[in-house]
Amino acid sequence: MTTPLITVDGIAVRLRDRWLLDGSSWRINAGEQWVVTGPNGAGKTTLAKAVAGLLPVVQGNICYHAFDGIPPVDAIAYVASDARRDIWRRESVLDHARGFAGRFGDATTVRELIGPQAGDCIPPADMADRLADVAGRLGLAPLMDKPVLAVSTGEMSRVLVARALMRRPRMLILDEPYEGLDRWGRKDLRDMLDGLAIAGLPMILVTHRHEEVPAACTHLLTVEQGRIASAGPVARPLHAAVPTAAGLSADGAPDRPIRCRAHPGEHRPLSSETLIDMQAVTVRYGETTVLDRLTWVVKAGQHWAVTGPNGAGKSTILKLITGECLQVYGNRIRLFGRGRGTDQSLWEIRERLGVVSHDLAAGYQKRMSVLDVVCSGFFDSVGLYRHPDSGQIETARGWLAQVGISSLGHAPFNQLSQGQRQLVLILRAVVKSPQLLILDEPCAGLDAENRRRVLDLVTHIAARGATGLIFVSHHKKEIPACTTHRLYLEHGIVVGCGGVWKE
Repeated sequence: MTTPLITVDGIAVRLRDRWLLDGSSWRINAGEQWVVTGPNGAGKTTLAKAVAGLLPVVQGNICYHAFDGIPPVDAIAYVASDARRDIWRRESVLDHARGFAGRFGDATTVRELIGPQAGDCIPPADMADRLADVAGRLGLAPLMDKPVLAVSTGEMSRVLVARALMRRPRMLILDEPYEGLDRWGRKDLRDMLDGLAIAGLPMILVTHRHEEVPAACTHLLTVEQGRIASAGPVARPLHAAVPTAAGLSADGAPDRPIRCRAHPGEHRPLSSETLIDMQAVTVRYGETTVLDRLTWVVKAGQHWAVTGPNGAGKSTILKLITGECLQVYGNRIRLFGRGRGTDQSLWEIRERLGVVSHDLAAGYQKRMSVLDVVCSGFFDSVGLYRHPDSGQIETARGWLAQVGISSLGHAPFNQLSQGQRQLVLILRAVVKSPQLLILDEPCAGLDAENRRRVLDLVTHIAARGATGLIFVSHHKKEIPACTTHRLYLEHGIVVGCGGVWKE
C-alpha cells in the first residue's frame, strides 16, 4: 500500500490576470522521485512554487501528509536560479558600500552564506560537522573561504543546493539546478541527487534537459499551457520519454542546417579594427586570483566561444568588458581601440555592446511590456525612460517576429517564464545591431524549441556581418556553427586561444 506525501487536489493559482493550473490534481507518494517537464511558460515553476508553499492556492487545496505539521515553506527546500540572482544583487550593493567605507576585507564568503542562519538552534560543533559533510558531498571545500562575488555561476548553483541541504529538509524541489554548471559539475550533481534519493529524500526536479535527470527518478509529470497534461511512472529510460522539438537531436542540438528567415536591418561589413585588447590582465578578490595575467585580442569579423570549467574566470572577463568589474581600471585593457577611463566613458562602450548575462536578468525585474523591454536596448537602459521612434518600434517588432513571439509584445515582462524572459533579453541586446554581442549562457532555462530559436538567431546575426560574437556556454553542442575562434580557461589561466579546435 502506497503512503501519500503530498496530495494536490483541483488547485488553481492566480498570477495577476492569469489563471494557471486550473483544476490540476497530483499525488506524490513515499518512494517516488519526480521530474517535471514542459515548454517555457507552461507553468512548471508555478506548480513547483505552489507545492513548496511559496504561492497561494486560490482554488482547491494541497495536503501535506508526512511533515508532522511543519509548514511547507519550512519542510520543503526550494532551489531556483532566482535565489542566485537575489544573492548577487544584494552582494553587489554591499560590495559598493564596503568600497566607500574602505572595508575591502569584509566580503561575504561561501562559508558564511551556507553556514548557520539566523534562528538556528544547533550546537556549533554539530553545525560544523553538518557543514563539512554537505561541502564534501558537493565538492565545495576549495570554495568555502571564497568571496561570494568571486564565485562563478556554476559554482553558485552548487552553493545553493548546499545551503538548502543544510536545513535538512523533508523534501527537495530543484528548479533548473544545473544552470551554469560545466559537464563535470552536472555529473557530480546528478550523482549526489541519486545518493540523496537512495537515502530516502523525496525530490521534484524541474528541467528542460533529459540528460540532467538522475537515474533514481521514477515518475514524470508534463505541464502544458498552464495545466498538468500527464503524470505517472516512467516505464522506460527517461531520456526516451522526455519530448524533444521537431528538428532537434535528443540532446536539444539542431540536427539539420539552420536556415534563417529575413530580418530587418541593413548588412554592414565589419571593419578590421581591434575590438578587445587585454594584456597581462590580473583580477583578485582578497587572496583569490580569478584571472592570472590573461592576454586576449579580439578583432572585428571574429566570433569567439569562451569555454572552460566552473570558476575558470569566464564571467569575470565579460564583466571587465562591460565595466561591472571595477578592476578594469587597474589593468591594461583597450576596447574598440581606446583605453578605459579617460579615453572613453562607460556609456560610449555600451553603445557598441549588446549583452545578455545572469546579472542583467537579475536586475531586469521591471513591470513593463515585452515590446518596451526590447526597445530599451536602443538606449542601454534597464527600463524604458525615452520614447522610441516609429522606426525603432518597427525594428523591435521585427525581432519579436523573427523568433516567433510577436503575440507576447504587450505581455508584462515580469509575468513571463524564465525561459521567455531570457529570449526577450537576447532580443533587447541585438535590437540595435551592436558591434559586439556578448552572450553568457544564453540558452539557460530554455526548452529545446527556444534553444533552437536562439541558435538560429545567433547564426543569422553572424551571417549579417555587422556584429562580432562572444558566446559562453558549457554545452558543446550549443556553440554556434559560426564560431571562428575559441578561448579556453582553467583556474583563471589561458590554456588555449586561437582558431576553433576539437577537444
